[in-house]
Amino acid sequence: MPVLPSNYHDIIQHFTAPGCVICILADRDVNRFIDSHLYEYVNTPETHAALRASRGLCATHSARLVNYGASVLGITILHSAVMDELLKKVAEPARSGSAFSRLRGGSAGGSLADRLDADGNCLACDALNRAERHHVTSIAEHVLDEQLNAAYRASGGICLPHFQDVLRAAPSSKHVDELVSIQSEHWRKLKFELDELARKYDVNHAADAVGAEADSWRRALRLTAGHEALFGLRRR
Repeated sequence: MPVLPSNYHDIIQHFTAPGCVICILADRDVNRFIDSHLYEYVNTPETHAALRASRGLCATHSARLVNYGASVLGITILHSAVMDELLKKVAEPARSGSAFSRLRGGSAGGSLADRLDADGNCLACDALNRAERHHVTSIAEHVLDEQLNAAYRASGGICLPHFQDVLRAAPSSKHVDELVSIQSEHWRKLKFELDELARKYDVNHAADAVGAEADSWRRALRLTAGHEALFGLRRR
């Protein structure tokens, strides 16, 4: 009997929830990570060093800290360390090459701006990446398992970005074929519902009752773009 991954039953359970199971679980996992760091690791040298290097968390995860009102002290302590790091950087003497850089067209503040760049990743983003890889790999490698397969088929499908990740992690063409078969069926069902909803918006069918397709447009947004907490702006 094959060894099941630690998140196997978690995935099956959350396949029943609305939305992409990987989005749901990864978002939950990063929330737990943030919560634990604000309570358990707020005074550890490792956390302080990491927050200094990353200049705090990214904008998305920093905004999420507001949800942890009981951890105001933790946020305060950690970001005092971040401010200390920023003050150290602006107090450093200008690098000797800065004048030459300006002759080449660089701005007067370019050297300082570069020193203020983060030296490390957002801790929460790193935790999110680890969680995503764990859930992606488990689905990719165990999609042929009867119980997980049935749960996937009964769900609303995986969002496009995570489906791409799962395909890349699939260990064989047989796994890929099964993934495509299941996901394509979800897409076909959603397209049918979207077409039905569009048809019923037509004045000639205004009397037709709207059924399960009523929220298909909302599901389509999530299924194509993924969860906004995981997949944000495409600016760069």
